[in-house]
Amino acid sequence: MKLSDITMQELIERPLFWEDFEEDRGNRSSIKALVEQDPTAVQKIRFLDQVEDGELLDRDSFRKLDFYEVDFTEYARLYLAEGQYSPEGQPAGNDVDYLKDYSGIKLLIQDVSMPFGDEGLFALYLKDYEFGFINPLGVCIYPFDFTDGSRALYDEDPEKFIRDHVLLHFESEFWEEDFDLKQELFDYYHNLPDVHHPMLANKADLDGLLTAKAVSEKLGVSIPRVMKMVEEGSIDGYKFGGKLLITQSSVDQRIRYIEEHGKPTRGKASDGKRRKKK
Repeated sequence: MKLSDITMQELIERPLFWEDFEEDRGNRSSIKALVEQDPTAVQKIRFLDQVEDGELLDRDSFRKLDFYEVDFTEYARLYLAEGQYSPEGQPAGNDVDYLKDYSGIKLLIQDVSMPFGDEGLFALYLKDYEFGFINPLGVCIYPFDFTDGSRALYDEDPEKFIRDHVLLHFESEFWEEDFDLKQELFDYYHNLPDVHHPMLANKADLDGLLTAKAVSEKLGVSIPRVMKMVEEGSIDGYKFGGKLLITQSSVDQRIRYIEEHGKPTRGKASDGKRRKKK
């Protein structure tokens, strides 16, 4: 199979490895020719490299602001977190604007290690600067054991040590069975901490948010089914102070889908959504 024969979306959904393609990643002439023939080849190559390496954090984006900051790789956002690939990078809805491929979200790292000792401590948070608020990631506080000699490396250059060593430790944490990256990124945008948040007010049309009861009447389904649809991602719902509200645009989109394709049969994933891979 040639890399040019497959779309970026197909590459994300499966995913495939370099061994599945005719192209030789180590042959620079072959890769150069591929890029010249296929405008999307650069993105495909980057994604395949991330799949091969199992990288979840983009080290090239690592920098220090008030906290340390790093982006998630496309592999993490689009495959593991099941983001919706969008070549244009535009929001899919109108009511609450966030990039459905999760490309706006950052991992923030706060170094709370003590000046002395063999254990470091780091606090992890998620933040999308368009939304403005910050949420803890997972259990928030993660210990890091300095091995023999590594404490001296950390003391000499903490930023370099975190980039080269601590990020790898975080990636290991994210691979644990009790950590669900898909749920963490989804919840950041859908469990909103304060409906009156000043920056959020600019991103949300509150008049366009419907109650579960109103949506059940529009779609002709039960309220528990509406809640299940939000959980599945077939409609976009948000929790404001414990109350579930659903965007008008996602309900309208759902109605158009049913008009064109009919109601999905029981047991099939909605709107082409992939089931979580085992």
